[in-house]
Amino acid sequence: MRRRSVVSVVFSIGFVLSVGSAFTPPRASAQTLLPINIGYQATADWLLFTARDLQLFEKAGLAPTYVKFVAGAPMIAAAQSQTIDVAAVGSVPFLIGLSQGVDWVIIGIHSEGAYAEGFVVRKDSGIDTPADLKGKRIGYFRGSTTHYGVMMVLRQVGIRPDQVTLLHLSPAEQLAAMAAKEIDAAMAWEPWMQRMVHEANARIIATEGDIGIYTNVASYSARRDWLRDRRETAVRFLRALLMAYDILQKDPTVGVRALAEEMGIQKAWAETIYRDAPPPRIYEWVNPRYDYALVRGSAFTRRLGDLAAFLLAEKVIPTPVDVSDATDASVITAALTAWEKSP
Repeated sequence: MRRRSVVSVVFSIGFVLSVGSAFTPPRASAQTLLPINIGYQATADWLLFTARDLQLFEKAGLAPTYVKFVAGAPMIAAAQSQTIDVAAVGSVPFLIGLSQGVDWVIIGIHSEGAYAEGFVVRKDSGIDTPADLKGKRIGYFRGSTTHYGVMMVLRQVGIRPDQVTLLHLSPAEQLAAMAAKEIDAAMAWEPWMQRMVHEANARIIATEGDIGIYTNVASYSARRDWLRDRRETAVRFLRALLMAYDILQKDPTVGVRALAEEMGIQKAWAETIYRDAPPPRIYEWVNPRYDYALVRGSAFTRRLGDLAAFLLAEKVIPTPVDVSDATDASVITAALTAWEKSP
């Protein structure tokens, strides 16, 4: 039940191989390079890593500075202090930031993570499907999308939370506990799913996408004041991601290599992650019927609201947040308009 990325490529680039040096967007060499500070983590961010390694941001007319973070919480602080302009941040840190007064908005999707998060079980656990979880020990990370995923899966299969043992563990602790047979299953995200499979005698029985849960999403988010004053910078940022997307559709090699290096995993593992959770379909962000559309009232916005309500009930966020205006499709609309007019 793995998803495959099927796209209609609007713009056909002349560059095919992985170096990307032959392609230059319209007027890139003549325009002033605009500065941008980009915050990111070592996640499956195919578009950003490809654009960075092939210098596509520079080709789009930007002078990027990359700031690497180990978690989402420091990115919230960096956005508050205005030390980063665009954050490649998960949906939970995004909502926590909103609850803490960060006035930021989603302008893009960097990971449709429903197929990069799921249940991993020990091969000798006796678990073949989520319905077999009753009475088992399950590792999860509280206040994350895996927390939400565990609760939704248990509800779907009719198992009460008190009928399992839930253990709040970091991903690294889950890996160690799985290897030591201290837990039977874990709801985890990549690359930890691959690590458990290859290092802890485990197997994946279902991803969240297989089950119909689509809250594990990471976004490109920007402060509204920066977006207002630096709109052209934001448009060029997304134009570079469009270039990266088109290149990856022809040859994912550069993205796979970059992800393996960022995550410190084997190339074959990165290839598996790419197969199961390929780049987000950037051309569909303006399509209201798309699962991750950025238009107001989309299914993505509604699911973001469901996740926010869950985090409030679990006291992860202190106050309700309004997500009705949490996405802005106008930037990708502008980027696509310029893209389609390009020769």
